[in-house]
Amino acid sequence: MAHISKINQIILILLDDVRSSHLFGLIEDGKLPTMKKIMEDGIFSKNCITSFYSVTFPCYPNVITGAYSGYFPKEGSGIPAYHWVNRTDTPQHDDKFPFIRNYNERKGIMNIGNDLGTTVKTIFEQDRKEGNHLSALNIVNRGSHFAVPPQFNTEGVFKTIQEGFENPKKFFETNEAPRITVGYVPATDSLMHEKGFNHEDYINEIIRCDEYLGKLINYLERAGYLDSTAICITSDHGNYEAKKMFDLEPYFNQIGLVQYNPKKGTGDFDCAIGSVGTFNFRGNTWHDHPTIDQLKHFQATLSKNKELNLFDVLWNIPGVKYLYYRDDDNTPDKGIIHLEYKDSKSNKIHHGMIEYRGHGRNQTTKYVHESEELFGYSQNESASKLLDGKFHDIDEWLAATHHIDFPMFIDQLPRTFKNPRSCDIMISTCGEYCFSYEHGKTMEPHVYSHDIALKESMTVPLLIGGNPNIPELHVKYCKTTDIVPTLLHLLGEQPHQSVVGKSLV
Repeated sequence: MAHISKINQIILILLDDVRSSHLFGLIEDGKLPTMKKIMEDGIFSKNCITSFYSVTFPCYPNVITGAYSGYFPKEGSGIPAYHWVNRTDTPQHDDKFPFIRNYNERKGIMNIGNDLGTTVKTIFEQDRKEGNHLSALNIVNRGSHFAVPPQFNTEGVFKTIQEGFENPKKFFETNEAPRITVGYVPATDSLMHEKGFNHEDYINEIIRCDEYLGKLINYLERAGYLDSTAICITSDHGNYEAKKMFDLEPYFNQIGLVQYNPKKGTGDFDCAIGSVGTFNFRGNTWHDHPTIDQLKHFQATLSKNKELNLFDVLWNIPGVKYLYYRDDDNTPDKGIIHLEYKDSKSNKIHHGMIEYRGHGRNQTTKYVHESEELFGYSQNESASKLLDGKFHDIDEWLAATHHIDFPMFIDQLPRTFKNPRSCDIMISTCGEYCFSYEHGKTMEPHVYSHDIALKESMTVPLLIGGNPNIPELHVKYCKTTDIVPTLLHLLGEQPHQSVVGKSLV
């Protein structure tokens, strides 16, 4: 399809933590009339698959860049997870030992731009034409003017977007309306964690988003911008409710594992775990990832000279179903991710692996297993066809698995583990347990979370419309990294070479 020449402005609104089935359910119930009109008159998908693992960072930056994590800093985004240890990077400033990045902390989240690295570009940086770019509370704002609304709430985000068109001189040197605007709504995420996705406060916040969006569209129409503006609505990830909570702090203390101290370079491990857990362990030093043999014969600080098999330690955590880790001989262009699955009935551990080749948009992966298939793909007609011992690309995995649990997972896991900032071992309870354990401490428990590979957490809504120049198109399935190339296509621009997605039109 040719470029739609009348589109001169793009508005991308990212509602944090909104599951696709919930938003489209509200549309069907008549509670989101503005979004319903966008859906009926424009492009929409009920099966837009986000990144694994489904947490705000890296999912949100991946939406804004169209890229995934990879062998940073040579390719891909530098953000593999919400919490990571700067293992193999050269120490910065006065840091003698690798620091821990925690995006829950203000000092951490303000480093997003630098953490991304220069091998990926934000949607603003990919716009080759000179023009104004606005971020309304959008933290991934490299290449734009970052505006914090006076009212630090959802209404304030939408008012700031409107103000960018009403009074551009407030934000820019010229009086031209912003060519690309990204607005980020965090309130939906905080309400989901605190009260749940079925709570009226969470639902009402989404309804308010629809109301504010309607007011914004009415303004754009009155001001003569609507016929040249495309509006996109999406989310970074979905959500789920954990069945049980468990305090892991006493367990690690009893074993004798000591939390890593980046100021002193001491300690055995660092961990952040909701239902999916990312574990970093000391190698030869804290600058090095441990080998598999070192993980099997680990000397903990307080284990009284007794070696620990860390795989056994993690399997003894309640509810763990999956365990993933990289091979020692991996390179940026080829390698193996080891997979283990515990059968809850027999308690037997089954093994498999993902073999990857290439990187970025050219990565292909092959999934093989021993006696037991690990993810339920063999029970699905389309997914089972990819269990053929051959390599497949991201779009093949998307087409075959978008409608079931572990969508696109075989492509996603290697992209995470390629990053030297990524963890050594990852575990998952698939939402059976949630631990709320971060960096040596049990935090405030939340049974409502989103860090699993199941469909409910990995599927987000996608709506693109707002004016009659957008084609009516029902996209059966897509991925969040398709959003940037689609929006750039509407503007007549080509995406950066790091973009893995492709235009939906």
